[in-house]
Amino acid sequence: MSINKDYVIPFKGYKVGVHELEFPIDNALLEAVGDEEMIGAEAVAKVTMTKGANMLTLDVVVSGEVKVECDRCLDELRLPVEIEDSLVVKFSEDEVDFDGEVLWLNPSDGELDLARWLYETVLLALPYQRVHESLEECNPQMVARFQIVSEEEFDRIAEPTGTMAEGEMAEKLAALKRQMEEKEN
Repeated sequence: MSINKDYVIPFKGYKVGVHELEFPIDNALLEAVGDEEMIGAEAVAKVTMTKGANMLTLDVVVSGEVKVECDRCLDELRLPVEIEDSLVVKFSEDEVDFDGEVLWLNPSDGELDLARWLYETVLLALPYQRVHESLEECNPQMVARFQIVSEEEFDRIAEPTGTMAEGEMAEKLAALKRQMEEKEN
């Protein structure tokens, strides 16, 4: 089932050889896949599809930018996106799961929906921590909320108080283990 017809390649209609295609990575794609990670996107995926007799190879170059929330201040953050990736599509009567490198389709399928794959490729290319490059770029009101506790107070709060000795901890864990085993029996 297609998420959005704009991202479908009707490969049966193409001759064997190399074909150049282009797909927008924009808010329509984010809406179609039900995205909650990105606020917006303005990028383009240029796809070079090589159609062979028994398989398809797609070389994809995505360039542009996406908008996400800054993890520190929750304001909009624009991140550049430059991705090069490829996808191999093979055909099989048996149902085979996508392993991240090879996508298996039934030979009777005549089209390939790239919407979900393009979205996930962009999402996985984003940095794990998404913050403005400097603290000065962040929302000053949110940054001020983080500075309610001074560094000295934070260090004092973070210091462990009343720690157990190593032997005492081992004894308590052994007792807890015995208690759980007794309950099982």
